[in-house]
This record gives sequence, structure tokens and C-alpha cells, in this order.
Amino acid sequence: MIQILKLGGSVITNKNRKTTPRKSVIKRLVREIIKAKNKKEFKLILVNGAGSFGHIPAKKYGIDNVIKDEKTKFGFTLVHKYVEDLNRIIWNYLRELNVSAFPVHPSSFIVQKDCKIVKFDTTIIKKLLDFDIIPLLYGDGVVDLKKGYSIISGDDIAPYLANKLHVKKILMGTDTDGIFNKDPNLYKNSKRIEEVNGKNYKRVFKFLSGSNKVDVTGGMKEKFRKLIENANGTECVIYDATVKGNTEKVLLGEKTGTIIKIN
Repeated sequence: MIQILKLGGSVITNKNRKTTPRKSVIKRLVREIIKAKNKKEFKLILVNGAGSFGHIPAKKYGIDNVIKDEKTKFGFTLVHKYVEDLNRIIWNYLRELNVSAFPVHPSSFIVQKDCKIVKFDTTIIKKLLDFDIIPLLYGDGVVDLKKGYSIISGDDIAPYLANKLHVKKILMGTDTDGIFNKDPNLYKNSKRIEEVNGKNYKRVFKFLSGSNKVDVTGGMKEKFRKLIENANGTECVIYDATVKGNTEKVLLGEKTGTIIKIN
């Protein structure tokens, strides 16, 4: 069985401070992945968000999915450097604990046109999975045939891969315990939605808001939309990865957060 685990940038970085990793959190998450794999046999694709390594530099250089001048051209190259740095931090912790993992850089095999994927070569990812090596992917800036440059987020990558590789489950580690009927940061009486399905997903989408942090990829509303439109029936779980033990639980199939099941 293949599972895709996407760790949000708000979990592994301080999204409001440039290039600030939460190293203790990353270490804990790596340990939870190892514990889960020691208890249950599954293959894993690990995708990380860009967080402060991508969103803040993208804002600074005025990158809005287009190369239009020298500033945005330089910004395009710099954002890639930063997000690769973050991915390498995660890789280093995996290596230190003797986990076989391998970075697969999205900018080297993904091409978009007008911010839509037109080429996504999964050959390397499939072969790594054959050897039970964890492919490490991340949100990145890629060549865009129309705009010159566009962003592909981890929230784009996870459902696309799930569809192409017939993955059974996508696990989205965020800083909130699923989807709520109101913003839980603002309303104490907010209630978590246990399951989103074919009957209620349109209503859920209407009240979802964007992120209240610096985020050039749209926050929870865009995360939800991309899962609905691109996951093609794959079961998705949105859970709180800031809570110790939750990542191990979801990898082992234990219930937490919000489950999205739309066939």
C-alpha cells in the first residue's frame, strides 16, 4: 500500500519569519514516520510545503506566477534555492536515523502551462517506491509554458500523484485538527466536521476561508478545492500534525481530523 504524507509549511516552518525551520518539530515527525513504518508495512511518498522558505521570498520579489522583469526572474531562481534548502533539512534528519529517502526536485520533471500541470514524469518516483525508498517532494517554482514561471504547491503534487499512482490515502498534516464550520482560531464554539462526502462538500467549500498567514497558494480553501478536484476518489485525511503522535496515528490508519471521501 502506498500512502502520501504532505507536511504543511505552517507545521515545519514559522510561516511569518523568513526561512525559519521548526527543527524540533521536523525531528519529531521523522521519528513518528519511522515508528509507523516499524509497526505497519506501507510505502510512503513524503511531500513538504514551502512555508516561510517559499511564501515570504515569493512575496518579497513580487512573484505572482509570471516572469515579467529582472526582479521576478531572480526571485524565481532564489525561491527554488530556499525550498530546496528546506527539503534538504528534512532529508538530513531522515538520513541521520538511517531512513532511505531520496529528494526528487519538482522543477526538474514538472512543467505547467498557465499554472496547470502539462507534464509530470512519475518514472523516478515509481522506481524509488519499488525499492521502498521514500521519494521526497516539495512545493517549488517550475517552468510555465505561458507565464515563464509558476508555483506548484505540495497541495497540487499530492492529489496529482495519488491519481496517477492509484494511491489509497493522502494524509495532510496541517496546524489545525481538520476542517471546521468556523475558524477555530477565532471562534471557540467552532465544530470539526468529521467527514466530508458527496452530500456536504459544496456547503463545506462555501464557508472555508483562506489562510491568515503569509501564503501564496491559498490556504485551507485552496487545499480543499485541489483535493476535491484532483484526488479522484482517494481518501484524504486533514489532521493536526503539531500534536505529538498524530502523524504516527494517521499513518497506522487511526482516526483523527477530518476525512474526505468523495467518489
